[in-house]
Amino acid sequence: MKDDVYSKPNNLLRLLAYIRPYWLSFALATLCGIVKFLVPVINNVLVGRGIDVLTAAYAGDLPRSAAWAQVTFWALLGMGLAVGSTLPVYLRSRIGARAVWSVVRDLRCDLYAHIQKLSHSFFDAHRSGSLTSRIIGDVEAVQPFLNQGLIQSWMNIVQITVVMSILFSQNVKLALLSMALIPLHVAVQRMLSWRVKANARAIRDQLAGLAGATQEKLAASTVVKTFTREDDEVQRFSEDSNSLIDLGIYNSHLNGLSQAAVTGINALAPLLILLIGGHIGIFQPGELSIGLIAQFILMQGQVYGPFERLNEMQLITANALGATDRIFDIFDTEPEIADRPGAVKAPHFTGDVRISGLTFRYPDALSPALTDFTLHIPAHTTTALVGPSGGGKTTVTHLLSRFYEWEAGTIIIDGGDIRDYTVYSLRAQVGLVPQDPMLFSGTIEENILYGRPDATPDEVRRAADQAYALGFIESLDQGFNTLLGERGIKLSGGQKQRIAIARAFLKNPAILILDEATSALDSESERIVQQALEALMRERTTLVIAHRLATVIRADQIAVITAGRVVECGRHAELLERNGLYAMLCRQQFGEQLPGAPTLD
Repeated sequence: MKDDVYSKPNNLLRLLAYIRPYWLSFALATLCGIVKFLVPVINNVLVGRGIDVLTAAYAGDLPRSAAWAQVTFWALLGMGLAVGSTLPVYLRSRIGARAVWSVVRDLRCDLYAHIQKLSHSFFDAHRSGSLTSRIIGDVEAVQPFLNQGLIQSWMNIVQITVVMSILFSQNVKLALLSMALIPLHVAVQRMLSWRVKANARAIRDQLAGLAGATQEKLAASTVVKTFTREDDEVQRFSEDSNSLIDLGIYNSHLNGLSQAAVTGINALAPLLILLIGGHIGIFQPGELSIGLIAQFILMQGQVYGPFERLNEMQLITANALGATDRIFDIFDTEPEIADRPGAVKAPHFTGDVRISGLTFRYPDALSPALTDFTLHIPAHTTTALVGPSGGGKTTVTHLLSRFYEWEAGTIIIDGGDIRDYTVYSLRAQVGLVPQDPMLFSGTIEENILYGRPDATPDEVRRAADQAYALGFIESLDQGFNTLLGERGIKLSGGQKQRIAIARAFLKNPAILILDEATSALDSESERIVQQALEALMRERTTLVIAHRLATVIRADQIAVITAGRVVECGRHAELLERNGLYAMLCRQQFGEQLPGAPTLD
């Protein structure tokens, strides 16, 4: 069980590798921190010597003027050290913070960049809220470890080394006595450490799941309110939150055991010195002075203080290592779709697409989504993909963009296998206008620029005009600088769709995919959007996924797909004459007035 919960050693080394560019800052911060801890140690020595001077003065063995001079010297020296240590304390905080936050930034950016490279199947299997938790929460958990766990660990090691060196130089017996309880201290922490680590990982996993569910429901607030499920969602959230209570209580239980052990040991240590040291001082008065005994008693805080801080850091470290495992679990996930060895940049496509014998199965699916799928899409033509839901229409477009890897078959564009091209250069020539356009919470201009970030303002304006969006954009107070809100919530469905079309115009792809692009619009919005789409489709190879057949009856060819195969292919009139599945679908939508159906475009 312990092996399952200990952090993978290589993950810790990989985390420490992020420190390498900032090693000097970490070293300086540690050095300044060592000064902070050493000043009290030195002052304890000075206090011990001062007590010996006072004892000698009281006994009459030292003139009072000489005693006062020495006491004054030791006191002023200690005050000077205390005042002088304030600058290193400030520098330790400032330098350490810059180094730590730089590492956190690098780790977070690398994690986000890696997630962006992962394949569609990864996002199918992970909630966006859970991924957000890893990018934000798990990386954030590393920050206390770097600051308190890493830097202070070195500070504590140096402090223990210096203190024990001083104690052994003063008196070997008392120094060994000072170490007597250290094995007990280490044994207690060792016994608890793996349990703390396991519980910390469980808490982070639970929080990630809660974050995923919460983000999902908040994003669907309209659905929740429409179905009046607010109370149910509150109850579900409460139940999920309750599961964290036991983990939190157990975490406090472990922390309480650790603190109780530390408190007891820290309380016993000076008393042990008083008991044994006092016995030696009483019965062997020449061996130990009162000042030395007092010095050793005071030093116990510096001997066991680092262990107490290490106990506090154990929780921070355990939490960080649990988060580190989760972070590097993502890093260790390889993209399923990657450039082949020797892949080249795709040439500019004319858009002749030949799909031959394509077979594909989604991960963990029982049956294939496509089986021996074959279809020719001539360049600069419009091909409609129609058929029952779940037949494989959207899957075809996903494979055309190489979102997934298929089992058998080929996809050829302009005579070249798309797997011989780099993924980036292939997708750069494929545009998408989905049913529910994803707009971001920036400005209208920023959303259109997503199609081509280096476009000029004139090009953005021209794209908006081509998408029949310029009129409504200029009617807004802020025009292109209007903030859209999350998912473009401030715009109507038709307006959002026209922004998405403008984005596609700006990208200027050779191959265009329209996935139910007008199905969610009212009649007036659909008319305007349809005009924009027709302008966008000119001189491009276009695939249209549609359930409303009135929107595709003028397509150059219509491919009827069911159960992952093309069962019919031809123009509208040809397919009606065959009286097959397409004709049946038309009758379901248009009734028996099939001759009039082409006028409904």
